[in-house]
Amino acid sequence: MDTPGRVCPVDYHLGEQAFRSGPVLQAEVLYVVGGLYGNTVALDTVLELFESEKTASRLLVFNGDFHWFDRDADEFLRIERLTAGHVRLRGNVETEIARDGAQAGCGCAYPQHVDDGTVERSNRILGELKRTATGLGLADALGTLPMVAMASVGRCRVAITHGDEKSLAGWRFTSEQIDEAWRDGLVATLDHLDARVIASSHTCTPIAASYDEGEKRFAVINNGAAGMANFAGSGKGLFTRIALPQVPVPAQTRTLYSARIAGVEVQACELAFEESRWQTLFERQWPAASDAYRSYWHRITQGTSLDPDDAVRGVFSLTARSGGQSQARATLSSAVSASTVLQPR
Repeated sequence: MDTPGRVCPVDYHLGEQAFRSGPVLQAEVLYVVGGLYGNTVALDTVLELFESEKTASRLLVFNGDFHWFDRDADEFLRIERLTAGHVRLRGNVETEIARDGAQAGCGCAYPQHVDDGTVERSNRILGELKRTATGLGLADALGTLPMVAMASVGRCRVAITHGDEKSLAGWRFTSEQIDEAWRDGLVATLDHLDARVIASSHTCTPIAASYDEGEKRFAVINNGAAGMANFAGSGKGLFTRIALPQVPVPAQTRTLYSARIAGVEVQACELAFEESRWQTLFERQWPAASDAYRSYWHRITQGTSLDPDDAVRGVFSLTARSGGQSQARATLSSAVSASTVLQPR
């Protein structure tokens, strides 16, 4: 249905050529921070973790939707200032802020299981953000950001996107669709790019999955949301860390699940920002009965219906890791349907 918020614009199309269009970035430690959603408290936290890494060869990529809840001009400017020194990819939020007209709405390309009320509220949230960005003279520049990036960590090449390998707002990296995605061209695309990992975030629901094709192992890691709750009983965010094994995890970083892929550690790490501070800041911008409050307050304060073991597939396994100690807890688990979670953006 080609209605605002559900339509996927033609210019969202990616494909292999999009990933070949830029340089391959090099690092010993790569952070992929998707779905920051204008949460400046989470931003402060992830920057602190990033600076604590024990290597100078580190790279931080904000892979889209770093804006969303920051309709306050000062907060919007703070997001712009603090992300500017790192690699920034545009998500559907940044793309639609910069676009003339509102035909695509928020650009989320919501599937049909997401209710119309959620879609309509997201479209109005995008409208508020566009007014803020336009008033600051920053809207157009967001549309010039790249949609994808490529990075190498050791001998492992990583493709970075907001949605999936086909679309800026693709939904293939969900528990319902990932198995079909492997069979429907994802393995071939990664193989042609000489990539073994693809990192994303758009669906706002985390998943980490591996797939073996002959002697080659591929992986998808979707961090869900860096700036918002991902799991039951927790308001904490999540980010992706991909690193050489000899680079230790910082003492204050907790890894929830991980796998060794092509000689590197692919990890989902908890982003333990100060939840009460973020909730106060959110309510100041989006008071009760506002669109963002109605769509997100329950998730922000109560978490989702998922547990970390619902996110892991293949060789990914749960860990209880903090301060450099790790203990395996589980291996495979069937994923809970994303439709049971409070609907994502």
